[in-house]
Amino acid sequence: MQNVKDILIGKIGKKGKITFAEFMSTALYHPEYGYYNTNTKRVGKHGDYYTSPTVHAVFGELIAKQLEEMWSIMGKGVFTVVEMGANAGWLCYDIMRCIMKEFQQLYEQIQYIIVESNSYATEKQRLLLNPLGLAEEKVSWHTYTKSGFSFDSIQGCFLANEFIDALPVHRYTVKKGIFNEIFIGYNGVNFCEIENEVFLQTFSNYLKENFIHLEENQRFEINFDAAIWLKHVAEKLTKGFIITIDYGDTADRIYGGNYKEGTLRCYYKHTVNQDYHERPGQQDITAHVDFTHMMKAGEEADLHVTGFTKQGHYLIALGILERLNKTGNDVNTILKAKNLFHPEGMGDIFKILIQHKNIENPRLSGFRPLSSVNLEA
Repeated sequence: MQNVKDILIGKIGKKGKITFAEFMSTALYHPEYGYYNTNTKRVGKHGDYYTSPTVHAVFGELIAKQLEEMWSIMGKGVFTVVEMGANAGWLCYDIMRCIMKEFQQLYEQIQYIIVESNSYATEKQRLLLNPLGLAEEKVSWHTYTKSGFSFDSIQGCFLANEFIDALPVHRYTVKKGIFNEIFIGYNGVNFCEIENEVFLQTFSNYLKENFIHLEENQRFEINFDAAIWLKHVAEKLTKGFIITIDYGDTADRIYGGNYKEGTLRCYYKHTVNQDYHERPGQQDITAHVDFTHMMKAGEEADLHVTGFTKQGHYLIALGILERLNKTGNDVNTILKAKNLFHPEGMGDIFKILIQHKNIENPRLSGFRPLSSVNLEA
């Protein structure tokens, strides 16, 4: 029976070596055996990691509140939400449940698109959403490839929660002032690294445009697909916002010496490892998002920065503490939810970038100073 490892060995056999981006893409997105396309549980207690929507429903409720604010700023017309890769569907579930309950006018205007390549996940999402009793055709499913999206132009909001970090990255290193790309080969027993000097203009442009300076022997990753995705988003979004929620930072912090071995990480059964070549198709592979690159690539596609901050700041400014106050001091609920905004939990490492198109200087509550927020929980 064929598996991802066999497929990768076959590709290397034909080419001699492959980029790490091709290795990562095959391991994660092979249509039959890739990590994101199999019928295995990835998120939650019995999976490999947790995401914000699986920590507590208040996360989705606050995103719903954010969408309502965006909808109001845009004039309260037809509003389409496009969620990239919904996993089990909990974020969509919590958003739509909250909108049905608290924002009835928005519910009448909203359409929700889930972009999903995994047929198993799509079925699970449908089963999860069924009990909500959503109006027919409120939620639909579409796909995304490097050629673009399978739906027509929309106005509303693209929502990418932990999507960009899993796009394939190229890996590089610096040796005696020369930049080498790290390829993957196979020595008959194990996958191995092969280095070759980089001559690509796109690579040089990336370093120059993002003011990246690197140290000797430093390893690092570049996510070129993030800009491609933003370009496709800009082509489909006639007016609205893009919310990107992910772990990462600005270029100066990612490439400034804090990560001498790069930010690439693997997640397997709630453990973190750097065994990138092990268990292809069975573990998640991610890299920190370079938000400086996201902002610059967005501007080139006419997507302007609305705001950028830590997840903790954003959720507190949106009102997570007030919502927790209404739980009746349920200790378990508060402890779970605090992981979303506590600096030692998801609060600092996760960042929120919101961009907008064809909207004049929008101001969103999630970016207001915390001095204006009631901080008592």
